[in-house]
Amino acid sequence: MCSRLGADGAIEVLLITTRETRRWTIPKGWPIKSLKPNEVAEREAWEEAGVKGKAEKKPFGYYTYLTIFDSENAMPSMVEVHLLRVQKVSA
Repeated sequence: MCSRLGADGAIEVLLITTRETRRWTIPKGWPIKSLKPNEVAEREAWEEAGVKGKAEKKPFGYYTYLTIFDSENAMPSMVEVHLLRVQKVSA
């Protein structure tokens, strides 16, 4: 979960929309063998939202959702959420 302090000192949380359903979510991705979960969080934040920062190693929490592949195939997915303090935003 990407966050930063706003100009007024309030915490701002980054949300993105999904391509297909246009629903709001946080940047997330699938596990990558060569990367630790917090490193995957950093990569996905950059690839999906254009932000760079350092993700906490310890998970902040978890949530589940149903990944729908087509009208006949779906799979439950569990997301491990890592806090990432935004340090740079791509223009």
